[in-house]
Amino acid sequence: MRQFSYPNSQFTNILGGASIGWKLNVYDTGTSNLSSIYSNLAQTTPTANPVIADADGFLASFYWTGTVDVVLTDENDNIIDSAAGIQDLVSTINAVVVAGNVKLPFGDASGDGNTITATLPVTSDFSDGGVFIVRANANNAGTINTPNLQINSYASRRIKKIGGVALIANDIVSGMNMILVYNESQDCYYLINHEATFLKRDGAAAMLGALNMGSQKITSLAAGTAASDAVRLDQVQTHYGTATGTCDALVVSIATALSYVDGMIVNVITPSGFSTVASPTINVSGLSVKSIVDSSYNDLYYADIDGMASLVYVTAIGKFVLTNPKNGGTIGVAKTWAGTSTPVNHLVANGSAVSRTTYAKLFGIIGTTWGAGDGSTTFNLPDGRAKGFLGADLGKGDDAALTLGAIIAQQGGLAEIDTLTGGTPTAPPTTVTVPQDGSFTTEFITGDSVSGTDQSMKVKNYPFVYPRSFVGTWIIKYQ
Repeated sequence: MRQFSYPNSQFTNILGGASIGWKLNVYDTGTSNLSSIYSNLAQTTPTANPVIADADGFLASFYWTGTVDVVLTDENDNIIDSAAGIQDLVSTINAVVVAGNVKLPFGDASGDGNTITATLPVTSDFSDGGVFIVRANANNAGTINTPNLQINSYASRRIKKIGGVALIANDIVSGMNMILVYNESQDCYYLINHEATFLKRDGAAAMLGALNMGSQKITSLAAGTAASDAVRLDQVQTHYGTATGTCDALVVSIATALSYVDGMIVNVITPSGFSTVASPTINVSGLSVKSIVDSSYNDLYYADIDGMASLVYVTAIGKFVLTNPKNGGTIGVAKTWAGTSTPVNHLVANGSAVSRTTYAKLFGIIGTTWGAGDGSTTFNLPDGRAKGFLGADLGKGDDAALTLGAIIAQQGGLAEIDTLTGGTPTAPPTTVTVPQDGSFTTEFITGDSVSGTDQSMKVKNYPFVYPRSFVGTWIIKYQ
């Protein structure tokens, strides 16, 4: 039975701080099996193996029987030192512990931060891997080929980062303890704790390059308040998703949309079809159902939502505004066209029967007002050929015949003529109706007031005389 006890021995790291969490692993000799160790002399109370240094860097005493191997590691399981075949060689374990308490050569710097000298308690120049500490007295400026350090009377050498990378300005800061390692192949000193390159918790130094998070999240981020600030997920203003449901009641799940925020933009690929109600709705990520209105906060037109819908949330009204209405009140509008080719999304208003499916939006607006087509699969367009446009009477009382969808025949000119125009005709007087389509009446007899003899004549009403006009094509918008 042997005891391992160091009530007065403390583990310290190379910076002089307590080595909290360092571990002394005790193994059965020649194996990777942890030995049985105990906290009391009688070895009746087992204790944890490995033995872990406490908050002050101290190890608890323990007891064992037989021969063991010991391995000292830091808190990250990096091996500090080891010893094998220990039975009653407490001095050997002492050596292991002392290896964690190495006192590094230390000295204060002088110079200007770029050309540095220091006196250390060493009697020979450093060999490869030699470690020492110098307390800086000034910041380095980052000037090319600097800084340079001379220890005692030995050669002056560049200070670099690991791998031979040059230091930047303020990698050395006045008052810091520079941890330096001699690299023989480059004949330089590696500065382990270069200040300006480190990511500091106090935010004192700016980043010099992209921060690679290694697929990790940034958590507990404060809300950004300036244009250059990072934003939290709940501040993201632009979202994208594919909706389900119908264009009258959109449902979309977007991971980045955590709440309705004033000004948030939601771009949605809508389901097949189009909206057919004046006040469609959307529910984003199950937050709540919101109405969709136009930019004047009014109801939408028929088929305003179709395909990609771009929506902006307005907190003041608690609704989404559709910024890209597909109709905008233009489907079903008839207008004159001066071109020779029919423009896109329009049809010539020529009274033809067209598909109720292909032109579903137009059919949803004008229906069978201008004709039912075949009664099931088609409907008729207005026929604007050789016609002007008259407003429907709509109850005004000027002309009740002017109803929506009515075709008004040509009117105007002489409607009737009295055959008794003078003289004494052999035919009795009569009234003849004059055709309005430009054809002649049948021949009839009339008198001549001068000669008193019979005369024959026929009369027609010439077609309506148009005002001065230019002629175009009536077209109607269907999309």
